[in-house]
Amino acid sequence: MDPKTYEQLDVPKHLFGESCVYLQDDMNVSVQLYDGRAMSASIPTRATCTVVESEMPMRASATPQYKKVLLDNGLTVQVPKHIVEGDRIIINTADHSYMSRA
Repeated sequence: MDPKTYEQLDVPKHLFGESCVYLQDDMNVSVQLYDGRAMSASIPTRATCTVVESEMPMRASATPQYKKVLLDNGLTVQVPKHIVEGDRIIINTADHSYMSRA
């Protein structure tokens, strides 16, 4: 929906490419139009996701350790070992990497 005119616009998911997994309700996206038709679309570089599954915490170590978690959008990403199920985290949508807790 255009926030200025409230006009509804159908944008095919394939225009977002691999980033379509990050689409959420009320997310601001950029859409390039030509003659009233969507030609390309992109999402913000950051998305907030919820951890739904997490590996067991590893033992303490002097070097940084990461573990895999499953997000609510179905992606698996590497995160620091202190992240647990239910945490909301910020993901870089360009390379699917962990940025911080939300």
